Amino acid sequence: MKKGFSAALPALLSGAGLASLAVRELYRYSFTREGSALLDWCMHVSGNDKGHEDAYYEFRDALKEKAKALPQTRLSLRNTRGERLAGFYFPAPKSDGKHVAFIVHGYRSEHAETAGLFLPLYHKLGFDVFAPDNTAHGESGGRYVGYGVRESSDCLEWLSLLKERAGAGAQIILHGLSLGGATVMAMSDRIGPEVKFIVEDSGYTEAETLLKRSPCFSLLKTIHRLCSGIRLEETDVRPHLMRASIPILFVQGTEDKLVPAENGPALYALYPGPKDCLFVPGARHIESIWRDPEGYEAKIRAMIARTLS
Repeated sequence: MKKGFSAALPALLSGAGLASLAVRELYRYSFTREGSALLDWCMHVSGNDKGHEDAYYEFRDALKEKAKALPQTRLSLRNTRGERLAGFYFPAPKSDGKHVAFIVHGYRSEHAETAGLFLPLYHKLGFDVFAPDNTAHGESGGRYVGYGVRESSDCLEWLSLLKERAGAGAQIILHGLSLGGATVMAMSDRIGPEVKFIVEDSGYTEAETLLKRSPCFSLLKTIHRLCSGIRLEETDVRPHLMRASIPILFVQGTEDKLVPAENGPALYALYPGPKDCLFVPGARHIESIWRDPEGYEAKIRAMIARTLS
């Protein structure tokens, strides 16, 4: 093995070898479950691996651990691609089994990290919480990140399961953050009357604009289409929004740099259906529930009052 590595070393250190290594690591980092340990290390060394203040991480992680300790039921389904997906159902203390908040996490996150942020609020309002692990995340199967294309298809399958579980009279809120926000917007024209409204928090209009920041984007995009069959052009949520009529609450922080802060107001202005918005001053990406919990709760209560029986 040492002899083989020594023979390969000149090629690895050549320009072509370094370019190949860079493309491979960029692709893994952006599009696959395994990510890139090399790029993670580079981000850490450069100090670019933190998008929030330490206080936010403490807040999020404490709620994540509380969520893990709550009574919950693990659900599963096999999607149309044959992947086994995991979902987690957290009943409210006084649950009627009919009111469910369906929370969809973002890129490189998982169910408890995102659902934990909202479990206290929705349980207080009498809603059970359901949160799946997206494909290629957490306890779910799959290798490739779909940036809302495959996640929205999977969540429609979860929605059917929840509707069957709740029975007649189900009243469901769809609530997604970041990639999850794009996912619920991509579902907006394909849902039934059991979904009463959508909360879209920090979701992007389409993934290509964000991913174009990566070097060699065109090459990475082509590799992803060939490896996974996913066309990034299909991540654009605007065609779905233009066909939808469900009430949507658009949420974003004014200091969001990951999904540019102007994205939320632009989507809000574009959407022709019933809508409301919460744009939180000083909040970075998905920080609105931390920066302004009272304002966030007030908006959700108002949406519930307008749309649920």
